[in-house]
Amino acid sequence: MRWLGTVAILCGLVASGCGSGSAMKPPETRAPARARAEPGPVSLYLEPEQTLSAQFNARDLRFIGMDDGPVPDFQLRTEQGRPLSSRQLVGEQAFVVVFFATWCAVCDLKLPLLRRAVEQTAPVNVIGVAVDDPQTWPRVAPYLKRHGLTTMPLVRAQRYPAFAISYNPFSTVPLVVVVGQNGGLVDYQIGYAPNDEQRLQAAVRLAKRIGPLKAQP
Repeated sequence: MRWLGTVAILCGLVASGCGSGSAMKPPETRAPARARAEPGPVSLYLEPEQTLSAQFNARDLRFIGMDDGPVPDFQLRTEQGRPLSSRQLVGEQAFVVVFFATWCAVCDLKLPLLRRAVEQTAPVNVIGVAVDDPQTWPRVAPYLKRHGLTTMPLVRAQRYPAFAISYNPFSTVPLVVVVGQNGGLVDYQIGYAPNDEQRLQAAVRLAKRIGPLKAQP
């Protein structure tokens, strides 16, 4: 999964999260990137006239895009009993995957930002992935109700470990993955930062603007 290579290299820049792994420190070296003049994610999908050449400290990067193919496939069944396949979404529609847990205090900050960002840029598909274990699973439904996300398709991470590790290799929460209509990664956010709401809105708008993948000859 080449797209995760870029994610893995650059996710040391991320803000606080409730991950189970050790804390990742951002690299001290400066890395070249293409940047937007206006606020929002840095994107490799921008037209040339909208980009500029600049040097960034890795911890300041807001977005990593790539052109090396779609995000990983998946075959899921939601807790509501609905089949959910990557064939329905990848390369066809923009979508967002959010990993969360009811015991994660940072998720309480992140989920309202996500809900508002989606409301501002609707419609977009959002897939909720709860990492709660059997002991805390009964809390998930009231938790989503409290955050106004009861209509979101819900997936139980423990039932689909291959899917969970492919989209969340750091096993951390909160984590938001924004995927464009072309099936490419648009934004990858771990944890919470004060500017995340604006960043999420910009990422979702960008994801919806990127055209679907063209049929291969």
